[in-house]
Amino acid sequence: MLKKRGITWVLLLAMIIGIIASGCGSSDKKTTTDSTTNAGSTASTETPEETTPEEPEEQDDGSGLPDQDLGGYVFTVADNNASRWFPEAGSSDLANAIIERINWVQEKFNCKIEIRNHSEDEFATAVMAGDKYADIIVTPTWELGRHIKAKRLVNMNTIPHLRLDAEYWNRYDSTSYLSYGDIKYGTAAPFITQSDEVWVIAFNKAIIEELGLENPYDLVKNKQWTFEKMLEMQQAAKRDLNGDGAFDSNDRYGLATGHDWDISVVLYLASGNKIIDVKEDGTMKYVVNTPKAFETIDMIKKMCKRGDTFFPKNDGEDMDAYVKAFTEGKVLFLAYSRGRGVIDPIYEMEDDFGFVPMPMGNNTNEYKCWVSHDAPSLAVPVSNPDLDKTGLILEALAWKSQDEDELRLNEVAYTKLRDDESFEILKELGKYAVSDMAFIGQQLDGAIWQGLNVLPHCGFYVQDEEPASKVASVEEQVAIGIENARLMLLGQWVEPEPEENNEG
Repeated sequence: MLKKRGITWVLLLAMIIGIIASGCGSSDKKTTTDSTTNAGSTASTETPEETTPEEPEEQDDGSGLPDQDLGGYVFTVADNNASRWFPEAGSSDLANAIIERINWVQEKFNCKIEIRNHSEDEFATAVMAGDKYADIIVTPTWELGRHIKAKRLVNMNTIPHLRLDAEYWNRYDSTSYLSYGDIKYGTAAPFITQSDEVWVIAFNKAIIEELGLENPYDLVKNKQWTFEKMLEMQQAAKRDLNGDGAFDSNDRYGLATGHDWDISVVLYLASGNKIIDVKEDGTMKYVVNTPKAFETIDMIKKMCKRGDTFFPKNDGEDMDAYVKAFTEGKVLFLAYSRGRGVIDPIYEMEDDFGFVPMPMGNNTNEYKCWVSHDAPSLAVPVSNPDLDKTGLILEALAWKSQDEDELRLNEVAYTKLRDDESFEILKELGKYAVSDMAFIGQQLDGAIWQGLNVLPHCGFYVQDEEPASKVASVEEQVAIGIENARLMLLGQWVEPEPEENNEG
């Protein structure tokens, strides 16, 4: 029995060991089976195939531009406004967006963006020598006329990668007067905006309320903001503030401006008239010689009559006397652009103010606001040998910056404006932007300046002179100047040889 019992215990122990071994084997088999199933094998003894790890897919940033390695290429910008490219980090949402854009472009293309001060003389010297001056230049728009004449600029329509017909380019190049036919010598851009250089009218709300005048915002909305209405309000604003019976700079008037040479020109363009009319076939004609033009100039005389409807600054005073008069409540309307800080003192004035567009004149039913010829524009030097890289980087900068102007305007609203209505007006200004070929043409040929100068001469400075006679005195020379300008815009101008001196 003991023996049987011993065998039984031995068998029982063997069974227990077997069960344990079976359980361990079952667990190992399950793990092996799972592994081979995941690997897609049919037998646990097969060796899994070696696989190459997949590289992460390239993320589409939406720009439609290739990620090219430019090997550390230095993209040089000639611009005297360094903050346009490298603002102080954290100083504003706009500054942060600009920094993010610059960094994004540099990383995307393995390039470096740097800035140098722009010098017109150095630029001219570099181009003449065939040396690279910069990838792009940023200058006041009027300066580009000189470079067109000297054949220093590339036709931007020929630069690879640029999508100048894209909405974000067209939205900012609102006047297109740096284009002639299929040639584009320069442009504004989302990152070189001209929105601050569109002329507006600031109005003093306290004077409006005091005199019970119509709300300018309502007039704009109802398309009743016209030359006639503005003149009516100017006349109502006139007051002999010190009661001395004489009207001088101590009294109140209807209108002032940031620069008195400009005001007649701006009102003339706001009327819907042109100085140089450019036809689709490229034909250009001086048109300050029509009944509509003369009618407009006569109206401008009434709106800009110094000592009556227009503030008479004292002889020897700078143009800032006009802005000072507005801040002191001596002027109802102030006309100028918001750029370059000229009218910045109004943001600190005690009286509330608002902004409206330039009023409509006699030849339009739309608001038209001049984009100052001091507005910045960019162009590409003809001596730039790296147009493929320039175009790629330039297009990326434009695409990435297309919404920055909204940040810029929001900052103006939060820090400078007094009401929501002004904010809405400023948002719409780009739709009203106009200019004229005369502002490029005056740099191409001096005779065109003579034709342009008829407007401030007769409209502001010498109001007794009839515009028809003044136009007649310059018209022939202006026509010759326009033909010369046309050839320059086509790149066909040849400087005449100096006449030989046969004396002696």
